[in-house]
Amino acid sequence: MYKRLFNQLNKILLVKFAGTFGSEMLQFAISLYILKRTGSALSMGVSLITGPLVDVVIMPFVGYIVDTVPHKMIMIVSQIVTSVSLLVFSLCFNLWPAGYFYILIGLIIMLEITDCLLSTTIQSSLIQLFPSDELQKVNSLSQSITSLAEFLAPILGAMLYTMVNIVVFADLEIIFEVIALLGILVLKFDYKKTEKIVDEEASEETANKTSIIGNFLDGFRYMLKQKLIFILTLSSGALNFFFASMNIGYPYLLVKTLKLSNVQYGMTDSAMAVGMILGGLILSKIHLRFNTIMFSYVALIVFSIIVSSVGLSTITNFKAQVITIIFIIINATNGCLLTFMNTPLDTFLQETVPPDMQGRVFNIDETLSTVLMPLGTMFFGVLFDHYNAVIIFFAAGAAMLLLAIVTIWIILKKDYLKNQGTINN
Repeated sequence: MYKRLFNQLNKILLVKFAGTFGSEMLQFAISLYILKRTGSALSMGVSLITGPLVDVVIMPFVGYIVDTVPHKMIMIVSQIVTSVSLLVFSLCFNLWPAGYFYILIGLIIMLEITDCLLSTTIQSSLIQLFPSDELQKVNSLSQSITSLAEFLAPILGAMLYTMVNIVVFADLEIIFEVIALLGILVLKFDYKKTEKIVDEEASEETANKTSIIGNFLDGFRYMLKQKLIFILTLSSGALNFFFASMNIGYPYLLVKTLKLSNVQYGMTDSAMAVGMILGGLILSKIHLRFNTIMFSYVALIVFSIIVSSVGLSTITNFKAQVITIIFIIINATNGCLLTFMNTPLDTFLQETVPPDMQGRVFNIDETLSTVLMPLGTMFFGVLFDHYNAVIIFFAAGAAMLLLAIVTIWIILKKDYLKNQGTINN
Protein backbone atom coordinates (compact mmCIF):
# COMPACT_ATOMS: atom_id res chain seq x y z
CA MET A 1 0.00 0.00 0.00
CA TYR A 2 2.74 2.45 0.99
CA LYS A 3 4.75 1.60 -2.14
CA ARG A 4 1.71 2.26 -4.35
CA LEU A 5 1.10 5.63 -2.69
CA PHE A 6 4.77 6.53 -3.04
CA ASN A 7 4.69 5.67 -6.76
CA GLN A 8 1.47 7.66 -7.26
CA LEU A 9 2.99 10.63 -5.48
CA ASN A 10 6.15 10.53 -7.60
CA LYS A 11 4.08 10.39 -10.79
CA ILE A 12 1.86 13.36 -9.90
CA LEU A 13 4.89 15.40 -8.80
CA LEU A 14 6.60 14.59 -12.11
CA VAL A 15 3.53 15.76 -14.00
CA LYS A 16 3.36 18.99 -11.97
CA PHE A 17 7.08 19.78 -12.29
CA ALA A 18 7.40 19.02 -16.01
CA GLY A 19 4.22 20.87 -16.94
CA THR A 20 4.94 23.92 -14.77
CA PHE A 21 8.63 24.19 -15.66
CA GLY A 22 8.08 24.03 -19.42
CA SER A 23 5.11 26.41 -19.31
CA GLU A 24 6.83 28.98 -17.06
CA MET A 25 9.98 28.99 -19.17
CA LEU A 26 7.99 29.55 -22.37
CA GLN A 27 5.88 32.29 -20.75
CA PHE A 28 9.07 34.02 -19.63
CA ALA A 29 10.43 33.89 -23.18
CA ILE A 30 7.17 35.11 -24.75
CA SER A 31 6.90 38.11 -22.41
CA LEU A 32 10.52 39.09 -22.98
CA TYR A 33 10.24 38.58 -26.75
CA ILE A 34 7.12 40.75 -27.10
CA LEU A 35 8.61 43.49 -24.95
CA LYS A 36 11.88 43.56 -26.90
CA ARG A 37 10.31 43.28 -30.37
CA THR A 38 7.52 45.82 -29.89
CA GLY A 39 8.93 48.03 -27.14
CA SER A 40 5.28 48.66 -26.32
CA ALA A 41 3.75 48.43 -22.87
CA LEU A 42 0.34 48.09 -24.57
CA SER A 43 1.43 45.01 -26.51
CA MET A 44 2.84 43.57 -23.31
CA GLY A 45 -0.43 44.34 -21.56
CA VAL A 46 -2.45 42.61 -24.29
CA SER A 47 -0.36 39.46 -23.89
CA LEU A 48 -0.80 39.54 -20.10
CA ILE A 49 -4.56 40.17 -20.12
CA THR A 50 -5.27 37.50 -22.77
CA GLY A 51 -5.01 34.63 -20.28
CA PRO A 52 -7.52 36.00 -17.73
CA LEU A 53 -9.98 36.89 -20.52
CA VAL A 54 -9.76 33.36 -21.91
CA ASP A 55 -10.37 31.96 -18.41
CA VAL A 56 -13.60 33.95 -18.10
CA VAL A 57 -14.88 32.80 -21.50
CA ILE A 58 -14.14 29.11 -20.98
CA MET A 59 -15.17 28.96 -17.30
CA PRO A 60 -18.56 27.21 -17.85
CA PHE A 61 -17.03 24.76 -20.33
CA VAL A 62 -14.07 23.75 -18.15
CA GLY A 63 -16.24 22.91 -15.15
CA TYR A 64 -18.65 20.95 -17.37
CA ILE A 65 -15.87 18.93 -18.99
CA VAL A 66 -14.04 18.17 -15.75
CA ASP A 67 -17.23 17.04 -14.01
CA THR A 68 -18.56 14.88 -16.87
CA VAL A 69 -15.53 13.39 -18.65
CA PRO A 70 -13.05 10.87 -17.17
CA HIS A 71 -10.17 12.86 -15.72
CA LYS A 72 -7.40 10.77 -17.21
CA MET A 73 -8.82 11.30 -20.69
CA ILE A 74 -8.98 15.08 -20.16
CA MET A 75 -5.37 15.19 -19.00
CA ILE A 76 -4.12 13.08 -21.92
CA VAL A 77 -6.03 15.10 -24.53
CA SER A 78 -4.87 18.38 -22.96
CA GLN A 79 -1.23 17.31 -23.21
CA ILE A 80 -1.63 16.17 -26.81
CA VAL A 81 -3.40 19.40 -27.84
CA THR A 82 -0.69 21.43 -26.10
CA SER A 83 2.08 19.61 -27.97
CA VAL A 84 0.28 19.94 -31.32
CA SER A 85 -0.32 23.67 -30.68
CA LEU A 86 3.39 24.16 -30.00
CA LEU A 87 4.31 22.32 -33.21
CA VAL A 88 1.87 24.47 -35.21
CA PHE A 89 3.30 27.59 -33.56
CA SER A 90 6.85 26.62 -34.57
CA LEU A 91 5.73 26.05 -38.15
CA CYS A 92 3.73 29.28 -38.42
CA PHE A 93 6.44 31.34 -36.74
CA ASN A 94 9.02 30.17 -39.29
CA LEU A 95 6.69 30.62 -42.29
CA TRP A 96 5.21 34.02 -41.31
CA PRO A 97 7.71 35.78 -39.02
CA ALA A 98 6.11 39.19 -39.67
CA GLY A 99 2.92 38.04 -37.97
CA TYR A 100 4.74 36.98 -34.80
CA PHE A 101 2.51 38.97 -32.43
CA TYR A 102 -0.75 37.41 -33.60
CA ILE A 103 0.84 33.97 -33.71
CA LEU A 104 2.04 34.37 -30.13
CA ILE A 105 -1.41 35.56 -28.97
CA GLY A 106 -2.94 32.50 -30.65
CA LEU A 107 -0.47 30.27 -28.83
CA ILE A 108 -1.20 31.99 -25.50
CA ILE A 109 -4.94 31.34 -26.01
CA MET A 110 -4.43 27.64 -26.78
CA LEU A 111 -2.03 27.12 -23.89
CA GLU A 112 -4.36 28.93 -21.48
CA ILE A 113 -7.23 26.63 -22.46
CA THR A 114 -5.22 23.43 -22.04
CA ASP A 115 -3.45 24.65 -18.88
CA CYS A 116 -6.78 25.61 -17.30
CA LEU A 117 -8.25 22.21 -18.15
CA LEU A 118 -5.18 20.38 -16.86
CA SER A 119 -4.79 22.31 -13.60
CA THR A 120 -8.50 22.06 -12.72
CA THR A 121 -8.55 18.36 -13.58
CA ILE A 122 -5.48 17.58 -11.48
CA GLN A 123 -6.92 19.43 -8.50
CA SER A 124 -10.23 17.56 -8.88
CA SER A 125 -8.47 14.21 -9.40
CA LEU A 126 -6.48 14.00 -6.18
CA ILE A 127 -9.43 12.46 -4.31
CA GLN A 128 -9.35 9.66 -6.94
CA LEU A 129 -5.59 9.21 -6.69
CA PHE A 130 -4.94 9.33 -2.94
CA PRO A 131 -6.67 8.53 0.37
CA SER A 132 -8.19 11.58 2.07
CA ASP A 133 -5.73 11.45 4.95
CA GLU A 134 -2.87 11.85 2.45
CA LEU A 135 -4.28 14.92 0.67
CA GLN A 136 -2.53 17.48 2.88
CA LYS A 137 0.83 15.82 2.24
CA VAL A 138 0.17 15.58 -1.50
CA ASN A 139 -0.99 19.20 -1.78
CA SER A 140 1.99 20.40 0.26
CA LEU A 141 4.57 18.55 -1.83
CA SER A 142 2.76 19.61 -5.00
CA GLN A 143 3.06 23.25 -3.88
CA SER A 144 6.77 22.74 -3.18
CA ILE A 145 7.49 21.14 -6.56
CA THR A 146 5.48 23.82 -8.38
CA SER A 147 7.37 26.57 -6.56
CA LEU A 148 10.67 24.89 -7.42
CA ALA A 149 9.71 24.81 -11.10
CA GLU A 150 8.63 28.47 -11.00
CA PHE A 151 11.92 29.34 -9.31
CA LEU A 152 14.16 27.52 -11.79
CA ALA A 153 12.30 28.27 -15.04
CA PRO A 154 13.11 32.03 -15.31
CA ILE A 155 16.75 31.37 -14.40
CA LEU A 156 17.23 28.80 -17.16
CA GLY A 157 15.01 30.85 -19.47
CA ALA A 158 17.20 33.94 -19.04
CA MET A 159 20.32 31.88 -19.77
CA LEU A 160 18.84 30.33 -22.92
CA TYR A 161 17.19 33.49 -24.25
CA THR A 162 20.51 35.03 -25.25
CA MET A 163 21.54 31.88 -27.14
CA VAL A 164 18.42 30.55 -28.92
CA ASN A 165 15.28 31.93 -30.58
CA ILE A 166 11.79 31.58 -29.21
CA VAL A 167 10.93 28.57 -31.39
CA VAL A 168 13.50 26.56 -29.43
CA PHE A 169 11.60 27.39 -26.22
CA ALA A 170 8.45 25.96 -27.81
CA ASP A 171 10.34 22.83 -28.83
CA LEU A 172 11.70 22.46 -25.31
CA GLU A 173 8.22 22.74 -23.85
CA ILE A 174 7.06 19.94 -26.14
CA ILE A 175 9.67 17.73 -24.49
CA PHE A 176 8.42 18.66 -21.02
CA GLU A 177 4.78 18.16 -22.07
CA VAL A 178 5.62 14.68 -23.37
CA ILE A 179 7.32 13.87 -20.05
CA ALA A 180 4.18 15.04 -18.23
CA LEU A 181 2.05 12.94 -20.59
CA LEU A 182 4.07 9.82 -19.78
CA GLY A 183 3.51 10.51 -16.08
CA ILE A 184 -0.24 10.86 -16.67
CA LEU A 185 -0.43 7.60 -18.61
CA VAL A 186 0.86 5.58 -15.65
CA LEU A 187 -1.35 7.23 -13.00
CA LYS A 188 -3.86 4.86 -11.38
CA PHE A 189 -7.30 6.45 -10.99
CA ASP A 190 -9.82 4.97 -8.54
CA TYR A 191 -13.15 5.94 -10.14
CA LYS A 192 -15.11 3.48 -7.96
CA LYS A 193 -13.99 5.42 -4.90
CA THR A 194 -15.62 8.63 -6.08
CA GLU A 195 -18.75 6.83 -7.20
CA LYS A 196 -19.21 5.57 -3.64
CA ILE A 197 -18.72 8.91 -1.95
CA VAL A 198 -20.75 11.21 -4.18
CA ASP A 199 -23.60 12.43 -1.98
CA GLU A 200 -27.26 12.71 -2.88
CA GLU A 201 -27.09 16.46 -3.33
CA ALA A 202 -24.52 16.13 -6.07
CA SER A 203 -26.41 13.27 -7.71
CA GLU A 204 -29.61 15.29 -8.09
CA GLU A 205 -28.07 17.56 -10.69
CA THR A 206 -26.93 14.73 -12.96
CA ALA A 207 -29.88 15.24 -15.29
CA ASN A 208 -28.69 18.73 -16.15
CA LYS A 209 -25.29 17.61 -17.39
CA THR A 210 -26.50 17.70 -21.01
CA SER A 211 -26.65 21.50 -20.75
CA ILE A 212 -23.33 23.28 -20.31
CA ILE A 213 -24.91 26.46 -18.95
CA GLY A 214 -27.29 24.48 -16.75
CA ASN A 215 -24.38 22.43 -15.49
CA PHE A 216 -22.39 25.56 -14.68
CA LEU A 217 -25.37 27.17 -12.91
CA ASP A 218 -25.81 24.01 -10.83
CA GLY A 219 -22.23 24.41 -9.67
CA PHE A 220 -22.78 28.08 -8.88
CA ARG A 221 -25.98 27.30 -6.97
CA TYR A 222 -24.11 24.64 -5.03
CA MET A 223 -21.55 27.25 -3.96
CA LEU A 224 -24.31 29.67 -2.94
CA LYS A 225 -25.97 26.94 -0.89
CA GLN A 226 -22.71 25.91 0.77
CA LYS A 227 -22.13 29.20 2.59
CA LEU A 228 -18.71 28.30 3.95
CA ILE A 229 -17.35 27.40 0.51
CA PHE A 230 -18.90 30.54 -0.98
CA ILE A 231 -17.30 32.77 1.67
CA LEU A 232 -13.91 31.10 1.21
CA THR A 233 -14.11 31.59 -2.57
CA LEU A 234 -15.02 35.28 -2.27
CA SER A 235 -12.29 35.97 0.27
CA SER A 236 -9.75 34.10 -1.87
CA GLY A 237 -10.60 36.26 -4.89
CA ALA A 238 -10.41 39.46 -2.83
CA LEU A 239 -7.04 38.42 -1.40
CA ASN A 240 -5.62 37.94 -4.89
CA PHE A 241 -6.62 41.51 -5.65
CA PHE A 242 -4.66 42.80 -2.64
CA PHE A 243 -1.74 40.42 -3.28
CA ALA A 244 -1.11 42.50 -6.39
CA SER A 245 0.21 45.22 -4.08
CA MET A 246 3.22 42.96 -3.53
CA ASN A 247 3.66 42.00 -7.18
CA ILE A 248 3.76 45.60 -8.34
CA GLY A 249 4.95 47.24 -5.13
CA TYR A 250 8.00 45.14 -4.27
CA PRO A 251 9.88 45.85 -7.54
CA TYR A 252 8.94 49.53 -7.28
CA LEU A 253 10.05 49.73 -3.64
CA LEU A 254 13.26 47.72 -3.89
CA VAL A 255 14.59 48.87 -7.26
CA LYS A 256 13.27 52.41 -7.70
CA THR A 257 13.05 53.62 -4.09
CA LEU A 258 15.69 51.62 -2.20
CA LYS A 259 18.05 51.37 -5.22
CA LEU A 260 18.88 47.67 -5.00
CA SER A 261 20.91 46.26 -7.87
CA ASN A 262 19.40 43.71 -10.28
CA VAL A 263 21.31 40.92 -8.53
CA GLN A 264 20.14 42.03 -5.08
CA TYR A 265 16.54 42.31 -6.25
CA GLY A 266 16.77 38.89 -7.88
CA MET A 267 17.92 37.39 -4.58
CA THR A 268 14.96 38.89 -2.70
CA ASP A 269 12.53 37.76 -5.41
CA SER A 270 13.87 34.20 -5.37
CA ALA A 271 13.43 34.03 -1.59
CA MET A 272 9.64 33.93 -2.06
CA ALA A 273 9.84 30.69 -4.04
CA VAL A 274 12.30 29.23 -1.53
CA GLY A 275 9.85 30.06 1.28
CA MET A 276 7.00 28.36 -0.58
CA ILE A 277 9.12 25.25 -1.11
CA LEU A 278 9.99 25.15 2.60
CA GLY A 279 6.36 25.77 3.56
CA GLY A 280 5.22 22.85 1.46
CA LEU A 281 7.86 20.57 2.95
CA ILE A 282 6.88 21.60 6.49
CA LEU A 283 3.17 20.97 5.87
CA SER A 284 3.91 17.58 4.31
CA LYS A 285 5.54 16.47 7.57
CA ILE A 286 2.97 17.69 10.10
CA HIS A 287 -0.62 16.87 10.95
CA LEU A 288 -2.77 19.90 11.71
CA ARG A 289 -4.28 19.48 15.17
CA PHE A 290 -6.92 22.17 14.76
CA ASN A 291 -9.24 23.38 12.02
CA THR A 292 -7.49 23.86 8.69
CA ILE A 293 -9.53 26.96 7.85
CA MET A 294 -8.53 28.70 11.07
CA PHE A 295 -4.91 27.68 10.44
CA SER A 296 -5.02 29.33 7.00
CA TYR A 297 -6.54 32.56 8.25
CA VAL A 298 -4.13 32.84 11.18
CA ALA A 299 -1.34 32.59 8.58
CA LEU A 300 -3.11 35.33 6.60
CA ILE A 301 -3.22 37.58 9.67
CA VAL A 302 0.55 37.25 10.15
CA PHE A 303 1.08 37.78 6.41
CA SER A 304 -1.06 40.95 6.48
CA ILE A 305 0.90 42.43 9.37
CA ILE A 306 4.17 41.86 7.49
CA VAL A 307 2.84 43.46 4.29
CA SER A 308 1.53 46.50 6.17
CA SER A 309 4.96 47.14 7.67
CA VAL A 310 7.32 46.64 4.69
CA GLY A 311 6.91 50.25 3.58
CA LEU A 312 8.70 51.35 6.76
CA SER A 313 11.96 50.32 5.07
CA THR A 314 11.82 53.59 3.13
CA ILE A 315 12.36 55.63 6.29
CA THR A 316 15.45 53.72 7.42
CA ASN A 317 19.06 54.48 6.57
CA PHE A 318 20.14 50.87 6.10
CA LYS A 319 22.66 50.05 3.39
CA ALA A 320 21.54 48.11 0.33
CA GLN A 321 23.19 44.92 1.61
CA VAL A 322 21.23 45.08 4.87
CA ILE A 323 17.98 45.84 3.03
CA THR A 324 18.65 42.83 0.79
CA ILE A 325 19.07 40.50 3.78
CA ILE A 326 15.95 41.90 5.46
CA PHE A 327 13.80 41.37 2.37
CA ILE A 328 15.20 37.90 1.76
CA ILE A 329 13.94 37.00 5.24
CA ILE A 330 10.62 38.81 4.68
CA ASN A 331 9.97 37.18 1.31
CA ALA A 332 10.98 33.72 2.50
CA THR A 333 8.59 34.11 5.45
CA ASN A 334 5.82 35.38 3.17
CA GLY A 335 6.34 32.47 0.79
CA CYS A 336 6.04 30.03 3.66
CA LEU A 337 2.90 31.79 4.92
CA LEU A 338 1.33 31.72 1.44
CA THR A 339 1.71 27.94 1.42
CA PHE A 340 0.21 27.76 4.92
CA MET A 341 -2.74 29.80 3.64
CA ASN A 342 -3.42 27.99 0.36
CA THR A 343 -2.62 24.32 0.91
CA PRO A 344 -4.94 23.59 3.89
CA LEU A 345 -7.83 25.32 2.09
CA ASP A 346 -7.22 23.27 -1.07
CA THR A 347 -7.22 20.11 1.03
CA PHE A 348 -10.44 21.16 2.79
CA LEU A 349 -12.23 21.74 -0.53
CA GLN A 350 -11.02 18.43 -1.99
CA GLU A 351 -12.36 16.62 1.08
CA THR A 352 -15.62 18.58 1.25
CA VAL A 353 -16.84 19.24 -2.30
CA PRO A 354 -18.48 16.22 -4.02
CA PRO A 355 -16.23 14.82 -6.78
CA ASP A 356 -18.70 15.60 -9.58
CA MET A 357 -18.85 19.24 -8.41
CA GLN A 358 -15.14 19.82 -7.92
CA GLY A 359 -14.44 20.82 -11.52
CA ARG A 360 -16.93 23.67 -11.41
CA VAL A 361 -16.09 24.81 -7.89
CA PHE A 362 -12.33 24.83 -8.46
CA ASN A 363 -12.70 26.48 -11.86
CA ILE A 364 -14.92 29.29 -10.52
CA ASP A 365 -12.47 29.85 -7.66
CA GLU A 366 -9.44 29.87 -9.99
CA THR A 367 -11.09 32.14 -12.57
CA LEU A 368 -12.17 34.67 -9.95
CA SER A 369 -8.62 34.86 -8.62
CA THR A 370 -7.12 35.01 -12.13
CA VAL A 371 -9.35 37.93 -13.11
CA LEU A 372 -8.90 39.95 -9.92
CA MET A 373 -5.09 39.67 -9.88
CA PRO A 374 -4.51 41.76 -13.07
CA LEU A 375 -7.19 44.23 -11.95
CA GLY A 376 -5.30 44.60 -8.69
CA THR A 377 -2.06 45.03 -10.62
CA MET A 378 -3.49 47.94 -12.60
CA PHE A 379 -5.06 49.48 -9.50
CA PHE A 380 -1.90 49.35 -7.38
CA GLY A 381 0.23 50.35 -10.37
CA VAL A 382 -1.64 53.65 -10.49
CA LEU A 383 -1.38 54.08 -6.72
CA PHE A 384 2.39 53.51 -6.60
CA ASP A 385 2.84 56.13 -9.34
CA HIS A 386 1.06 58.79 -7.28
CA TYR A 387 1.28 57.96 -3.58
CA ASN A 388 3.84 57.08 -0.92
CA ALA A 389 4.76 53.38 -0.68
CA VAL A 390 4.47 53.42 3.12
CA ILE A 391 0.80 54.41 2.92
CA ILE A 392 -0.03 51.94 0.13
CA PHE A 393 1.57 48.92 1.80
CA PHE A 394 -0.04 49.82 5.12
CA ALA A 395 -3.46 50.17 3.49
CA ALA A 396 -3.11 46.90 1.54
CA GLY A 397 -1.96 45.01 4.63
CA ALA A 398 -4.73 46.55 6.73
CA ALA A 399 -7.32 45.60 4.10
CA MET A 400 -6.12 41.97 4.09
CA LEU A 401 -6.08 41.93 7.89
CA LEU A 402 -9.63 43.30 8.01
CA LEU A 403 -10.73 40.73 5.42
CA ALA A 404 -9.22 37.90 7.48
CA ILE A 405 -10.84 39.08 10.72
CA VAL A 406 -14.25 39.64 9.11
CA THR A 407 -14.15 36.23 7.42
CA ILE A 408 -13.24 34.48 10.67
CA TRP A 409 -15.95 36.44 12.51
CA ILE A 410 -18.64 35.45 9.97
CA ILE A 411 -17.58 31.79 10.01
CA LEU A 412 -17.62 31.62 13.81
CA LYS A 413 -20.78 33.73 14.26
CA LYS A 414 -22.76 31.64 11.77
CA ASP A 415 -21.21 28.46 13.17
CA TYR A 416 -20.33 27.26 9.66
CA LEU A 417 -17.63 24.95 11.01
CA LYS A 418 -20.08 22.99 13.16
CA ASN A 419 -20.86 19.58 11.70
CA GLN A 420 -18.95 20.52 8.57
CA GLY A 421 -19.00 17.19 6.78
CA THR A 422 -16.69 15.86 4.15
CA ILE A 423 -17.27 13.52 1.24
CA ASN A 424 -15.78 10.80 3.35
CA ASN A 425 -18.41 10.97 6.05
